[in-house]
Amino acid sequence: MLIFDISEFTQNATKVFDAALTDEVIINNKDGNKYKILPFKNEGKEGKSPFEDIPYITADITTQEIVELLRESRAGI
Repeated sequence: MLIFDISEFTQNATKVFDAALTDEVIINNKDGNKYKILPFKNEGKEGKSPFEDIPYITADITTQEIVELLRESRAGI
């Protein structure tokens, strides 16, 4: 585990981020708060939409039919 104070982090942000790739990094703020830096690894998913992993069903219905059904259901409200 590596611990940096806020001034070290400010002066060496790149070093701190690089260290977070291989080790746990904690930043101590002047007011006593502590922050952990965790790397976000894309794992080769660049350009991939987060919605691509959502399960879906296929239905034999058009967009216009969906809009009409929604309008009908909201007409009674």
